Amino acid sequence: MLIYAINRILQIIPVIFILSILVFGFVHALPGDVIDTMAGVEAAEDPEVRAALEEEFGLNKPIYVQYFIWIGKAMQGDFGKSLVTRRPVNTELIERIPATMYLALVGITLSVLIAVPLGTLAAVRRNSPTDYAAQVTSLIGISIPEFWFAILCILLFSLHLAWLPSSGYVEFFDDPQRSLWYLILPALAVGFRQAAFTTRLTRSSMLDEISKEYVDTARSLGLPESKVIYKYTLRNALIPTITISGLQLANLLGGTVVLESIFAWPGIGQAIFQSIQLRDFPVIQAGVLVLGVMVVVINLLVDLLYRVLNPRVGMG
Repeated sequence: MLIYAINRILQIIPVIFILSILVFGFVHALPGDVIDTMAGVEAAEDPEVRAALEEEFGLNKPIYVQYFIWIGKAMQGDFGKSLVTRRPVNTELIERIPATMYLALVGITLSVLIAVPLGTLAAVRRNSPTDYAAQVTSLIGISIPEFWFAILCILLFSLHLAWLPSSGYVEFFDDPQRSLWYLILPALAVGFRQAAFTTRLTRSSMLDEISKEYVDTARSLGLPESKVIYKYTLRNALIPTITISGLQLANLLGGTVVLESIFAWPGIGQAIFQSIQLRDFPVIQAGVLVLGVMVVVINLLVDLLYRVLNPRVGMG
């Protein structure tokens, strides 16, 4: 296991390196002039102002030189300064990471709490109205884009029924009740689609486990059906569900840009969205790279967890 873990860790190093190249290249390919953003269009027309800013931010160097300077500083934890606020990018992102993780963790927890009971019930009552309802609900959840579902939630629960706030954020430790109140709609929008995938997976895994010989043996021994299903079958069926939930968490971190903007949620996603509008390239580069590294690391941890939960899987 240790050798496998070391090999997997070594494998993610070139992945992160390639990711950094793509992030840097795509950001610099975006339309717009960085100098115009920093100084304003009129001031940027002054050759002295433009030259001074290019020298300050290293924009007068070849693109590959700029990349190696940027990645060298990034490896030391220095992503430069925001072109808009002139604050260190590290400070901008560190302040926002807790909000993104808060939303993603609660969203994935909500999806599991919905999906596992629903998927299990659908498998146990296969081809019943309950099963058909679960499958139809899952299909709807998979088919609806997250941003559209988020807008529908705001229209229904905020504007029409006036039950929940449409946007806002409160730190959990400052006011837990208000924090959860503002979290309900974003977490529902984040978790609904993931719950649809997890429900289908749980149902499929349960049906696969129910058909195995150990289930027939347990039943022949006279064990209660509830014990056979929930103690033995569900435990084995949850292995792929747990691992896929970890992968979904990684996807949620990468997919929060639009949802955080819709709900005015002050996470990394909203920072990236606002920075794209303002052409704040250092924040865009750092934000996308940080999210990408988090996704890669979570995928690594899920891969290792799967081998711990299911030792029958080879380590090769």
